[in-house]
Amino acid sequence: MSLHEALSVNLARLCEGKGSIAAVCRATQINRQQFNRYLSGETVPNKRNREKICRYFGIAERELFIEPAEETGSRTGDPTGSWSHREMRAAMKLIYSEPPLSIRPGIYFTYFAIPQDQTSIMRSVLVIRNDGGLTTFRRLTGFSEPHGSWWSHFTGDHKGIVIERLHWLYFVALNWRGTREPNMLALRWLPISEPMLGGQAMIMTPTGPSVTAVVLTPCDKSMSFMAAVRASHVFSTNDEKLDPMVMDALDQQCQALVATTRKIDLSVRPLSETAQRR
Repeated sequence: MSLHEALSVNLARLCEGKGSIAAVCRATQINRQQFNRYLSGETVPNKRNREKICRYFGIAERELFIEPAEETGSRTGDPTGSWSHREMRAAMKLIYSEPPLSIRPGIYFTYFAIPQDQTSIMRSVLVIRNDGGLTTFRRLTGFSEPHGSWWSHFTGDHKGIVIERLHWLYFVALNWRGTREPNMLALRWLPISEPMLGGQAMIMTPTGPSVTAVVLTPCDKSMSFMAAVRASHVFSTNDEKLDPMVMDALDQQCQALVATTRKIDLSVRPLSETAQRR
């Protein structure tokens, strides 16, 4: 293993217990883009940055470059074993080398159809940003619900990354509140005059995980983040404050979601030839 590779693996392990790469960069005062190059093994930090990193993690400099032991599964070639460090580095490098996405950083509203309640729509605020080579996002749900109300018990603070594949944008996140369940939105640009994305979402509901329709639109540029948070809550489907174009697009996404599923009729099942002979 090369010096660069050893640094990449050891640095990634050290960062795992610190919450986020951004937090490490702030604490060490190292540029995020430069730090990403250390993580991907592209370059080695200079003496000054090595001292900052070692001081922050409380380690000796040589510990940054000690070759870590490979997982047993990767040494034996066992396909059921853990990922090797090389595979983990390759995956990280892929994520950090994502090309620019078709969606810009900014504040957005997401509208969710509520599976258990056909008369209500959930609106949450979603912030997209470029974060040192990554496109990250944060989605807040339910923070403006009245205290003690039903939905106030199901607030969500979802943090994750955005990846684009075959014209679909995937918002993959972990909820940093409650049970910290994972969730994902799969969206694509809708063929309409307004900038709007639609698709499906795997979310946690009061009755468990569920798939539902979702629409995403940019907030008015004059709206602040806190104003967007205050405007994010559960609406009645006939609320005049909701944009008719958004409601129409959400209805179409609901229909598309239903069309992708089919019922299996088990009431009448033809007997197999073997069973008929018996």
